[in-house]
Amino acid sequence: MGIVREQAVKNSIISYAGVALGYINIIILFPAFFTTEQFGLIQLLVSVSFVYVQFAAVGLVNGITRFFPFFKTEDRNHDGFLSYIVLIGTAGFIVSSIAYLIFRKVIIGVYIENAELFTEYYYTLIPLSLFSMFFNILEALVRVVYKTVFATFLREVGLRLLTTAGIVLYIFKILNFDFFVYYYVGTYLLVSVILFIQLVRSKEFMLGISFGTIRKNKFIDLFRYGLYNLMSGAAMFVGQKVDIMMIGSMIGLKIVGVYSLYLYIATVIYIPMKALARISVPIISTSWKENNVQKINEIYGQTSLIQLVLGALIYIGVIINRHNLFMLLKKPEYIDNFALFYFIGIAILIDVSVGINSEIIANSSKFRYDAFFNVILFVTSVIMNLILIPIWGGVGAAIALVVTFFVFNFIKSMFLFVKYKMNPLSYKQPLVLVISAVCFLIGNYFPVIGNTYVDIVVRSFVTSLVFLALIYITKISDDINQRVVVYFNFVRNKISGK
Repeated sequence: MGIVREQAVKNSIISYAGVALGYINIIILFPAFFTTEQFGLIQLLVSVSFVYVQFAAVGLVNGITRFFPFFKTEDRNHDGFLSYIVLIGTAGFIVSSIAYLIFRKVIIGVYIENAELFTEYYYTLIPLSLFSMFFNILEALVRVVYKTVFATFLREVGLRLLTTAGIVLYIFKILNFDFFVYYYVGTYLLVSVILFIQLVRSKEFMLGISFGTIRKNKFIDLFRYGLYNLMSGAAMFVGQKVDIMMIGSMIGLKIVGVYSLYLYIATVIYIPMKALARISVPIISTSWKENNVQKINEIYGQTSLIQLVLGALIYIGVIINRHNLFMLLKKPEYIDNFALFYFIGIAILIDVSVGINSEIIANSSKFRYDAFFNVILFVTSVIMNLILIPIWGGVGAAIALVVTFFVFNFIKSMFLFVKYKMNPLSYKQPLVLVISAVCFLIGNYFPVIGNTYVDIVVRSFVTSLVFLALIYITKISDDINQRVVVYFNFVRNKISGK
């Protein structure tokens, strides 16, 4: 347990460093030195390759985590486990690539009118997806032998540092845009090779591949589980990326760039949720084993409140600093479309405000329903984008995200309520929204300070102080109040020299 805890702390630190680097690249460098269309192309390539990989990997990433303990042996051959992975992964990528090539004309026909630049890089997606899949599988392999820190560093920090280096090369005209795209694809190959070297040096696997060791029953079990995860995971992940792909085909790459930027800014709301999930899931899993539904319901309610409180604070923090954000972005395409953030942020607040309902379902005996709900997410997203994008463009896609997340979470929450009488909501959630509205007015009408960075710090500090004070006074969350007391006593003792 000590190894897991130590690596969890290191992974969290690395993840936050990665977020900071990502903001430098996406909020500052890309908007400043690339056209909106070029930035949109990069984001569209990443989104489409993400979907490509979901099908090509055939659910292997989760399959590795699920089945490795049943293959693990002391001789590090692990009963030919790598042979299964190589066979399934290779077959999945070949089949997906053949389909991608067969439907080339159809896919290009979808994008040729509004995103012609994307069609010029059509074949670039094949190596990008291959390298991404390779990295994902390697990351899963090092994870099951508890070597996660370096893999997390490569994904969260390494890739972003390499992207920053590529942007610098582009700024100084060492790379033109064509070569920057190829360089960007190459970064995924580079981190994959580095991670492969770590896997070899770990000596946790014997790297010889022997298809003669593959047994039919084990292959079928691993493949069947992979297909289940493909249906479940692909529906969820594709549902989350389909808006960007549909914007690219229906509107164009410029709006893809703008939408992606505000989506990236809004996803910082998810950071507290991810941290809470890492802590809560083991407890939920144990509670299901003990049939302690009351304990799960308590965690459900606590996480719902904490996530809404922290998410709302981040949300209003971005809005009250929008004029400072405009000073960084400068280009009118980003400034004129800030309304996208309002709706994207609301969608993510809906998602976090019902706590960890997906994790609760996925760890219960009704875990198969999770796949069904993910299909609902996908279908709702496609339908709403088809309806709303032609009417309101990028804002329509953002509104579609609100509707999709509302439907998705409403159905999951009703399922938990009907099946287990679980309900995370109370009068406290509306009270958080009232406090958020008050603090928005305070931050929004706070006098503007001439220096952008000073204004961000002062405006954010004052708003956050009032927000947390009101949360503390109203006793919305015992967990938050306890944390406030601990931090207050820590600061007081430091000041007094104790």
